Amino acid sequence: MSSPNYNGPAYIFKMNNTNVVMDRERIIQYIEDCHLPDGGYFFARIEPSSGLETYLATKTLKLLGAEIKNAKSIASFWEQRDAEGSLGDLITIFLAVETYKELGLQVGIFKKYKKYLADHYKHIVSRSAFVYSENIRLSRKSFSLAMSYFGTVGRELENLFYLVTLSRDLEVEINKEEVIKLVVSLQNKDGGFGQGRESHLMATYHALSILRLLSFDVSEQKKVYNYLIEQWEDRSLLEDLFHIIESLALIHESLPDVNKIIQFVDSCQRNNGGFGRAPVMSIPTIVDTYFAISVVRVCENYSHKKFLC
Repeated sequence: MSSPNYNGPAYIFKMNNTNVVMDRERIIQYIEDCHLPDGGYFFARIEPSSGLETYLATKTLKLLGAEIKNAKSIASFWEQRDAEGSLGDLITIFLAVETYKELGLQVGIFKKYKKYLADHYKHIVSRSAFVYSENIRLSRKSFSLAMSYFGTVGRELENLFYLVTLSRDLEVEINKEEVIKLVVSLQNKDGGFGQGRESHLMATYHALSILRLLSFDVSEQKKVYNYLIEQWEDRSLLEDLFHIIESLALIHESLPDVNKIIQFVDSCQRNNGGFGRAPVMSIPTIVDTYFAISVVRVCENYSHKKFLC
């Protein structure tokens, strides 16, 4: 779920004027209202806090340019989990390290997990390489087997993103060429990425994020762009919009319609300042609020217009 820094060329959009202006302070207050005594954050406002929402709360506050008033308690939240032995899996290590980075803290205390991460990397690459290579030429039988395995392999692509990020942050050795080859093998004819010849927005976002981290440009960039624009036409959830817009930013392509993007995001905001995953029938969460603010910041960067005031 990492947002890149956008230093690419500015794009000029033909867009209608929009009167949408989001109250930055109200969004900040929503997030801070979710801070709990254990030091973390959780949208339900009951302990224990969520590691994911603690990381995304910190990241969202940074995107909003807010002071991290609870920096010490946030760090203590992760220190306590580390002391309890609760950082025993890839995702929690990633969340802890990336939260520390957002707080501007040294991540050296997490280097004790380097061996675990190196072993996990070997497990993912060895287990995934066969499945991915077989999916290049699927028989009916292997296609059925592959699709039944999709959830696991799809998760492993996301995990690979976490590992590549942590390899940079904690100096874990990985074979970059091997990772690039593996990810590129997942690109489908429609330009998107996904196992079993079926492209998925989340898989595409994580694939592009990995390739960007490894400084590898997608060769079929136009196809990726066309795939993302096609998905834009059918978007219905904020998380889908996030993966589309962030992926377009990763390949330095223009956005489909900034005005419509902002209007959709605005329609997902709730009375307490947070954002839900859809315009109707959804409750606000820190995860969806992060999606919303990340998308808005990309739109501001590309259109040179402020939507958060």
